[in-house]
Amino acid sequence: MLDLLTQTTLFQKKVYEGLKDSDWKKELKKIYKLFELCAEHGSDRLREKAIELERLDKEELHRKIEDFLREKDGIDEERFLFLTFLNPFFAKLGEDMNIKKDQWLKNRCPVCGFKPSLSHVMDSEDTEGSRYLSCVLCNTQWLYNRTSCVRCGNNEDNTIDYFYYEGEPYAQLQACRKCNTYMKIIDMRIDGLSVPYVDDIATLYLDLWAKERGYLKFERNILGI
Repeated sequence: MLDLLTQTTLFQKKVYEGLKDSDWKKELKKIYKLFELCAEHGSDRLREKAIELERLDKEELHRKIEDFLREKDGIDEERFLFLTFLNPFFAKLGEDMNIKKDQWLKNRCPVCGFKPSLSHVMDSEDTEGSRYLSCVLCNTQWLYNRTSCVRCGNNEDNTIDYFYYEGEPYAQLQACRKCNTYMKIIDMRIDGLSVPYVDDIATLYLDLWAKERGYLKFERNILGI
């Protein structure tokens, strides 16, 4: 899994560095390199999906990506491929937009409209313990109420619980008993060297724990977890 993420991250970096604008349609041919990487480094199911998509004509592949952007969801393997491919383009789009991210305070990304799959807490110049949500598609980060449920907005202390493994308190689950939804919070004040995107995957045991107790994750991460 980590080898796959390493390879796809390098792919995204190379695509991003060569971008002149955020139009993914003009660069659709680059997705075939991603198919090759996933066929070589991915699971059997991801390999099969990459080969299946690679065999489509460009018009059909284009339509599938458009459908994904409209529905904002899909089966795990297809979702992984499209999120990975589209990320550099929407990251570029976000940089070109004039958005007041510290005033957005919503549970959808101001750039692409996708949901956040993760949040982290850190001290800023103006505020101690600011909480930021991170978009699953473009990685845009924006400020959100630290004590509120991301799904329903509930902020009642007696219905919001926080869970963590005793040996790794920097990774926590914020679970709302009103809507049975949770989101992971990486507290970078506890571990300043933490990389939220990586630590989300490294703390899969928290997701399994929450699932066993009937909580639903607000948004799956790029791996579908």
